[in-house]
This record gives sequence, structure tokens and C-alpha cells, in this order.
Amino acid sequence: MVSALAAVSLVLTGLVAGTMTIGLVAVRPAMHSLPTTTYVLVKQAFDISYPKFMKPLQIACLLSTVALAVTAAVAGSRACAILAAVAAVGVLVNIIVTVRGDLPINNAMATWTPEAPPSDWQSQRARWDHFNSIRTIAAISALVLLALAATAS
Repeated sequence: MVSALAAVSLVLTGLVAGTMTIGLVAVRPAMHSLPTTTYVLVKQAFDISYPKFMKPLQIACLLSTVALAVTAAVAGSRACAILAAVAAVGVLVNIIVTVRGDLPINNAMATWTPEAPPSDWQSQRARWDHFNSIRTIAAISALVLLALAATAS
């Protein structure tokens, strides 16, 4: 059971970390190269579709990682349980930063007029980028910890 949960957690966390990494290293630079009006339009479109995929994925990722930590602890696989528990903290950080950092900015951006965004739109984008970097690092860290947990199970 521990091995199966480790595999599920690895796949789910890999999807979260991979999606976020692509966003950070590929989508972000492309978005920053767009004219302001286009940037706002594309960002608003992303913010409609992206949560439909990521919200359930992040929740499933957290649940499977916590289940792995508990199951490994019950099975006596101490190293796996500890690594999975710390990975679950990374997943939780990813979710908290999303909810408390990125989503409020996304909600504000949803109200912008693309042709006339607020005068501080670039500083709001920079704040969003900052939070996005933190949550991406948290997701990658969780993935690495789960890979180690899988080898310890």
C-alpha cells in the first residue's frame, strides 16, 4: 500500500510541480514580452481556465501525500513517513501561497480593463511573480522529498 500511495503522490505532485515550473520558466517570460493590453487579456483568460485544473490537482496532491505519510508511519517505514510528512508541508505551503498570495492578485486583475490597467499594474504583476516563485519552489521541494520517500518505503 505504501508503494502504491508513493506512486500516486509522485505522479500528482509531479503534475503540480511540472505545471508550475513550465509557468515559471516558459510562460512567465513570454507573458512579460507581451504588450500591456495583450498581457492583461491573456492573464485574465489563464485565470479562468487554470484553477479548474489546478485546484482539484492540488487538493488530491495534498490528500495523497498525507495518506502516504500516515500509511508509512503505520507500516513502520519511519524514513518514508517523515519524508512524506515534510513533503505534505511543502504541498500545503504551495496551496497557502496560492490562496493567500496569488488568488487575491488574480481576483484584482480580473477586474482590470485591458486597455487601461491600474497605474501600478507592473508592481502587482511583480508581487504575483514573487508568490508564484515561492509556490513553485514549494512544489518542486515536495516532489524531491516524495522521490526520496518512495525510495525509503
